[in-house]
Amino acid sequence: MFADADPQVLEESYGTLRLCTYLGANGIQIVDAKWVTDVVGMVPFKYTQQETNYSEGKQYFAVEKMSTTLIRGDTDNPDGED
Repeated sequence: MFADADPQVLEESYGTLRLCTYLGANGIQIVDAKWVTDVVGMVPFKYTQQETNYSEGKQYFAVEKMSTTLIRGDTDNPDGED
């Protein structure tokens, strides 16, 4: 469903940003579930207003360890009680 990571962005980010283009239905492949070894999240990439070279909504970046954990600024009282 996604193209390989943009090699220029990957190089400029020292291998930390895997920016991929969404291929839609053209990228769908059916595989045996036993072949799946990893699952990643693909998060929409937002460009600044100055960056107009790319199609908005078609670029995503890979997140290997997605979590719903929230980071709190106050560490003194993690339960939020006074």
